Amino acid sequence: MKSKQGNLTRYLELAFNQAKELVYIKDSQLRFLTCNWAFSDFFGLDAPEKAEGLSSADLMPALTAQEDNRTDREAMESTVSLRAVLSFQESEDKSRVFSCLKVPLLELDSSIGVFCIMRDITHEESEMENYRNREAVNSAIIQNAPVGISVRDSVGNLLSYNKAWQRIWNNTNEHIKSDMDRVRTELKLDSTDSYLANYRDKLMKVYQSGGEFFVPEVKTSKKRDGLEVWVSQHFYAIMNPDNTVQRVVVLTVDITDQVYSRKALKTTQQNYKKLSETIPVGVFRSEVRENGLILSMNPAFRRMFGISEEDSRNVRISDLLANTDDETNIINLLQQKGRIDDREIILKKNDGSTFWASFTMSILTEAAVSIAEGVITDITGRMNAFKQLQKTIDGVVLAMSRLVDMKDPYTSGHQKRVADLACAIGEELGMKSDMIDGLRIAGILHDIGKMAVPTEILTKPGAITRSEMLLLREHPEDGYDILKSIDFPWPVADIVLQHHERLDGSGYPLGLKGPAIKLEAKILAVADVVEAMATMRPYRASLGLHEALQTITAGSGIYFDRQVVEACMRLFMEKNYQLSEENSLPFNNS
Repeated sequence: MKSKQGNLTRYLELAFNQAKELVYIKDSQLRFLTCNWAFSDFFGLDAPEKAEGLSSADLMPALTAQEDNRTDREAMESTVSLRAVLSFQESEDKSRVFSCLKVPLLELDSSIGVFCIMRDITHEESEMENYRNREAVNSAIIQNAPVGISVRDSVGNLLSYNKAWQRIWNNTNEHIKSDMDRVRTELKLDSTDSYLANYRDKLMKVYQSGGEFFVPEVKTSKKRDGLEVWVSQHFYAIMNPDNTVQRVVVLTVDITDQVYSRKALKTTQQNYKKLSETIPVGVFRSEVRENGLILSMNPAFRRMFGISEEDSRNVRISDLLANTDDETNIINLLQQKGRIDDREIILKKNDGSTFWASFTMSILTEAAVSIAEGVITDITGRMNAFKQLQKTIDGVVLAMSRLVDMKDPYTSGHQKRVADLACAIGEELGMKSDMIDGLRIAGILHDIGKMAVPTEILTKPGAITRSEMLLLREHPEDGYDILKSIDFPWPVADIVLQHHERLDGSGYPLGLKGPAIKLEAKILAVADVVEAMATMRPYRASLGLHEALQTITAGSGIYFDRQVVEACMRLFMEKNYQLSEENSLPFNNS
């Protein structure tokens, strides 16, 4: 019997000391009686015996010690086991989190101490924080989406909705609350769904069996400004594992303006058609909005673009533009001045070929969606003759005729390479994965402000002037202005704003120094310089990786953060890191 008891004691002692969890026992005065090796190692004690007689305050930060003692005391007073969470800050950007099971030690129905097992849940807590951040972003996207989004259960009860949905249906909060409080127990169309009566069977199938259903255009029972509201709706079911319907998501788009725009023109289309058919140039009418529909076109227009009469009903302005950004410019000019006169533009035929045209357009009616009439004349012959006369102009005409969105042919690749290198530096520095996620986003977007810089400056093949440099140096602030209203879970806008700052205050745009500059911005500064020097630019060839690394090393501690530079050097010198894509040159010591 004594042998068995001795073995049991030995096994318990082995389990106590070999456990990976941190284990301790305190007396009724909350002084440590003993602990295991994992506990003593974590708190820097030479052996478990060294904990005897100490208090939490002797080992832990003040606030953590207070929480430890409070929960120990609560367990002893309640005589019931409880769980607590303790956090320990190991460094400025790193902490350890433990889940603690606290068991009161009872003797004659009174507590004489407490037994605690501390399990490291740092990874789980980090994953949960990342999940919460992703959920916050997804929720923000849904709530601010321009499309109405609502979710109902399998019998049609309203569960959730976004701002656009409430705006489309013009429902007050009280009305929505009343609807959500009214619980349906069986699936059926009621007065609020009467506008969908013609689609009853197909909708019932979605709610009962799953699948999806699209209603392209339907008049609702709602009115706004005395006019019926028209919507387009898409219903699709989310299924349970047992293949029953869990939820039905409904996407609602308000198409009222488009419907009434077409109706307003219907009475005049016949006369317009007769007139336009006799004109030898392309004549059309269209909506003045993004992705605006061409409402009518004459035969000359259809011949010009190679569009059949059948296909002419589904043509949009954007379909005809070789440069997609021209649509925004056209809309802005029409809204500001009411007309566009003889604009020379490259248009695209139905077969994908392009031609030069003279484009004239003016507003006919002003409403929620304005209608404009336009005339197009093919000037390809004239433009070709003009090009022959302009062959001596080196690259200017080519730059002006290219797509407006080709601001800088190098920016996309540059930003990706900078982002990749910055993240690699962040990992080398031991940054948290969540911080690296934010760094990657900031790296990809760090030059977004260059969209406000004239194309001719970004792609200029020689040295730029002082005034152009000052304009170029505004791109961090322009990038900040673009990004500041987006609710990222990381300080992306601030990082982008600071990525050209330097430790000694010689950077721009704010002249920040050392501690005032975010770590992510310090990393981007180094990555940006290395990538820019090691890769080709429109105004120079690559200077090579060797010179790039020499530059950041020379500026270490002066312009660039010393630890960031050292991490970058380790990547290239010890870990064979390579910049992606073909326009970067390999490391060269010669």
